[in-house]
Amino acid sequence: MKFVFNSTPLIHLAKAGLAWTIDELEGEKYTTPKVYREVVEVGKEGKFDDAPVVEDLIKRRVIFVREPPKELLEFIAENHKDLHSGEAEVISLAKSLKAIAIIDDPVARRIAEIHGVKKEGTYAIIIRMLLKGKMNKEQARASLQKLVSSGWRCDVELYNMILKSIETLTHPSNE
Repeated sequence: MKFVFNSTPLIHLAKAGLAWTIDELEGEKYTTPKVYREVVEVGKEGKFDDAPVVEDLIKRRVIFVREPPKELLEFIAENHKDLHSGEAEVISLAKSLKAIAIIDDPVARRIAEIHGVKKEGTYAIIIRMLLKGKMNKEQARASLQKLVSSGWRCDVELYNMILKSIETLTHPSNE
């Protein structure tokens, strides 16, 4: 399995103290040059606590920075003017790698869908950890709360759906 991370998931997982979940995520993990610049370079200039955490994931080769195919990126960017350039890179790279885009922005998620790109939100990493037995239900609920406390936003309906998922999904060893 392959994953391509957008900036918001990287920032909030790091801010919430959940960067370890990226380490534990099975499969290849990528981000793009624009996301790297936004999260690490601009983040370090602004002295944001999450920037060195994400930089460490990249230095340790947990996450690889990779350019999306130029033609695909240009096509997506040209046809979706309302899409941020970093999100266009993430969708393009995810499509080219047949990867899951870890992306939260509703517009970007719709555009990913139009292009046949599988997508998951930041919260899906917590659900994946729960299903893999890397955290129990109590830890998953606490992780969701940490995510929200970090400034990650979702509407009440999604929050309740995530809580319901935590309660109903579990790894056999977490029963």
